[in-house]
Amino acid sequence: MKYYDRIYWWKDYDQEVDFIEKALKRFGVLGRRVLEVACGTGSHSKILVGRGYEVTGVDISEDMLRVARSKVKGHARFLRGDMRDLDAVVEGKYDAAICLFSSISYNLTKADLRRTIQGLYDHLEEPGVFVFDTHFTKKGFVDGHRGDDVFDDGKVMGARLSVSKRDGDVGQLSFSYLIKDGAKTIVLRNDVHRLGLFDHEDFLRTMQEVGFVKTGAYLDWTFKKASGENQFRDVVFVGYKSDAGSI
Repeated sequence: MKYYDRIYWWKDYDQEVDFIEKALKRFGVLGRRVLEVACGTGSHSKILVGRGYEVTGVDISEDMLRVARSKVKGHARFLRGDMRDLDAVVEGKYDAAICLFSSISYNLTKADLRRTIQGLYDHLEEPGVFVFDTHFTKKGFVDGHRGDDVFDDGKVMGARLSVSKRDGDVGQLSFSYLIKDGAKTIVLRNDVHRLGLFDHEDFLRTMQEVGFVKTGAYLDWTFKKASGENQFRDVVFVGYKSDAGSI
């Protein structure tokens, strides 16, 4: 996890937090308590804290959480837990719940997806907003795609190779890394990630079934509605919870 943020140097976390704030304003949610599930190394959490939000982050990886705690330096609370069993670690309710960087796709089955979304719904206030995104869908996942990325921040440089493989409704991404850190050369192979592949409607239907009164799917961190399931696009889903009915 030492090199995670360097590998993803290109990711625009500020743009994504901007979208979250716009979603909160769109639905009139004034509270500032945020639950971030699959918080990773805490990059979103750090920005949210800097904008005045109170953040609780949950991740299954203690290594990720160690980086997040160091990065945010005590201004957020980080808990180790599984997104499919939030009640085991999370107490209370929040004004917003977020699950970003395609983390929702680590649910491999519709049952797990529903369990995760139900848990997030249960920990939302009314009104409350849920935002998640994914880069991987049933129609958009490319079997056999090969990719390469490089990074060099003047201190550490490296390359990442990836290959995708499809197995029914599960997509597998296999990564290999070559990293040069000072005098050290590090080779990492077979970093394998398995992702559940769902249609847009699977996500929207599940959100509606657990109780969200308004849902939407949008493209690339804008409020342009997603139509179809194109390759290599981020799709952002928003759910609104309210006891006053749909708006």
